[in-house]
Amino acid sequence: KTPLTTVKAYIEAILAGVCGDREAILAYVEVMQTHTDKMARQVEDLLLHALQELGQLPVTPREQYSGQALRRMLEPLCHAIRTRGVVCVEPAAIPDVLLALDAVRIEQVLTNLVYNALKHTATGDTIRLEVAQEPGQLRLLVSDTGTGVLPQDMPFLFDRYYRGHATSAADGSQPEGTGLGLSICKHIVEAHGGTIGFRSRPGEGTVFHFTLPLS
Repeated sequence: KTPLTTVKAYIEAILAGVCGDREAILAYVEVMQTHTDKMARQVEDLLLHALQELGQLPVTPREQYSGQALRRMLEPLCHAIRTRGVVCVEPAAIPDVLLALDAVRIEQVLTNLVYNALKHTATGDTIRLEVAQEPGQLRLLVSDTGTGVLPQDMPFLFDRYYRGHATSAADGSQPEGTGLGLSICKHIVEAHGGTIGFRSRPGEGTVFHFTLPLS
């Protein structure tokens, strides 16, 4: 509801003539675009959750090489990070190994983890994307130098509808979102036969990591 309320208010302001010039209008439009993106992600989370509840969230891994598949996912995410004024550190290398992967679903996992990191970071912070080969599996990591996770939130991060405490957000505001993203991530990763977890220190940042078995 919050993003929609914001977009509505900005549209009304433009129609009322509050913006005196083209530059002011473009600034308003940029804010509206940001909040529209938030709404789109929330709707996507709700749709995936509904499918999951009905047992109809399809996860259909197919064998493919990881290099090109993961590069296609990570490059646009790094661009999205940089447009927020956050430093993105891309993987030094992506192992090119054979694994069974539902590219659409794993992209949803990475997108959720990156946007979760963005909620807890501010301009000048860093988000690092890593891919490491381990015996029998790939490990993917999304780490940030943001506010970290509060100790009281840690046991519940993967629970449905859990949105954390207000001070968990980078600016101390009420966390946004549906509280479904990490629950959906867990479902998708486990459907691939992998595991997902995190480690965090309040005030220092968070690392989310998940594994995908090799074929």
